[in-house]
Amino acid sequence: MNYKILLALIIIFSCFSIQAQDNDIIYLNDSEILRVGSKLEIYEDTTNKLTINQVSNLKTFKNYHKTIPSFGLSESTFWAKFNFTNNSDYENFILEFNKVDVVELCLFHKNNTDTSFTRQPMVLNRKKYSGRMFLFNLNVPKNNSKIIYIKFKSNWSVTFPVKISAKEQMFHKLFDEELINGLYIGIFLIMVFYNLFIYFSIKDKSYILYVAYISFFLLFQLNENGFFYKYFLYKTPYIYGVAVKTLPIITCIAAVYFIRDFVKAKKYIPKIDRFHIVIVILFLSNLFFAFDEKYNHAAFVSLNILTLTASFYALLIGIAVILKGFKPAWFFLIAWSILIISIFQFTLSSLGIMPYFPITDHSLKIGSVFEIVLLSLGLANRINVLKLEKEASQAQALQLINEKKSMIENQNTQLESMVAERTYKLEIRNQIISKKNEEKSIMMREIHHRVKNNLQMINSMVRIQSRYTNKENTKDSLKEVERRIQTMALLHEKMYQSDNLVEINVKEYIQSILTDLLSIYSLDKKITYEINVSELQYSTETILFLGLLINELITNTLKHAFNDQNNGHITIYLKIHDKESNQLIITNNGSKIDIEKFNNSKSLGQRLIKNFVKQLDGTLTIDNTANTTFTILFKIIS
Repeated sequence: MNYKILLALIIIFSCFSIQAQDNDIIYLNDSEILRVGSKLEIYEDTTNKLTINQVSNLKTFKNYHKTIPSFGLSESTFWAKFNFTNNSDYENFILEFNKVDVVELCLFHKNNTDTSFTRQPMVLNRKKYSGRMFLFNLNVPKNNSKIIYIKFKSNWSVTFPVKISAKEQMFHKLFDEELINGLYIGIFLIMVFYNLFIYFSIKDKSYILYVAYISFFLLFQLNENGFFYKYFLYKTPYIYGVAVKTLPIITCIAAVYFIRDFVKAKKYIPKIDRFHIVIVILFLSNLFFAFDEKYNHAAFVSLNILTLTASFYALLIGIAVILKGFKPAWFFLIAWSILIISIFQFTLSSLGIMPYFPITDHSLKIGSVFEIVLLSLGLANRINVLKLEKEASQAQALQLINEKKSMIENQNTQLESMVAERTYKLEIRNQIISKKNEEKSIMMREIHHRVKNNLQMINSMVRIQSRYTNKENTKDSLKEVERRIQTMALLHEKMYQSDNLVEINVKEYIQSILTDLLSIYSLDKKITYEINVSELQYSTETILFLGLLINELITNTLKHAFNDQNNGHITIYLKIHDKESNQLIITNNGSKIDIEKFNNSKSLGQRLIKNFVKQLDGTLTIDNTANTTFTILFKIIS
């Protein structure tokens, strides 16, 4: 029986030994950076008066078995202890903390006769290393152990993100973190300057509001991650504490005004939009807590509640605007949802409501990078949508103005007609009307004359075409007749669109002919063209024959020159050659023409070309040295 009791005691003692060993931090040669949280035994001193000698005798330490223990907002002082065993070749170690106001490290030493502690007190303005974190030197000889006590107090969220590592490895890790933070800051700076450049280019206030928002958010993140303290405020911790409380407020206010403008809340949801004033006033009232450290607890609680409230209010605005049909708000809703999830996780972890995870410290960074990229895309899309809406509104306004202008002009005309019989203006107006009537009469006679001549020409062309027509090519022949008639119709169109019969835009007429022919013959080929026409004035007779001549030459080119290639280029020059004649040059880069075959051809097209050249009292020469070039010297028909 005694053996059984002894065996049970041995087993119980072994279990306790294993448990004690499991709670130790053992550092080996292949260890890197170890998180201490799950090994910490923690005691909360609600009196804030206990000393290390008193704490070391307490038996009420508790292990929470969390990687990063979190206690939310608390005014208590916390003590944590763990046993560190060095089984590596290193002797110099670094213990890292962050997010604290005051921290003190106590190393327990025990020999055969005495017990003592080595203390390293540290506050924000007296850090050993001027980095963003609190770093303690820790010397543990090889194959030795030390019990480490940590005194920890914060006016903000109380967490124990404690890490330990060999000094060299810790500094390498800090360097990598600085590199990541540098990339994060770089992304924000790029977005700031990019959107600032766009603002100066188009002067849209949405961009300057966006720049203000992401600039303040960047400043908030720089301060939150300790960069302001490291580089600017390490000698003025009070200003650092003020910045911790004021920058989130300014950032949230900037976000409210940017979001309102981005989703056009005042236009689409004016009733809901009015509540933004209440949120802004509440944020501003929170500034009263910023300048007195005794209000840190109240400031932190109210700021987190306000941030969550404002975040959900912005989400509500986005959903409401989307329901009103403003599609660019989808970009905001997706971007803001990503950010609000990161804020929600960060804030609730800080309050101790949710567990604290390693990603918590970076959740705002991840969410904010996604947010600013999506918002930039959404801002560009929104500008395009608003631009289209503005153009439509301007077109509608212009139409209304023209209608009103037409009504006013009609009314003025009627009034002038009623009173002009007894005024001098009536005589002037009658003269103008008489002159206009005379011009119209002349124009009508000229048009009737041209129509008669053109109908005779059409009759002749149809009669000649019929000689070259059989059942197989009837459809193509009719299309060619139709094309020639269209060339003459284009001239009449330019005539009645012109103020008089003389000022017809020759270049537009030629371009219209060429455009129609390309639409008929180019099919799936890519044919480009260039038209170079001098400032010339021709009679309608001259323009008509020029148009018909160009029609035949371009048709022949499109039908035969580009059969073996998908790309082609046509050039048309029309200029003065000398005092008595002008010059028309048509060039294409297609297959070279057989000049002899062309000149001896008895086709209808060839006969028409020769006839039109003859009507212009001109000459036709063909050159195919480099490209096929038709040159026509002609005289103007009076």
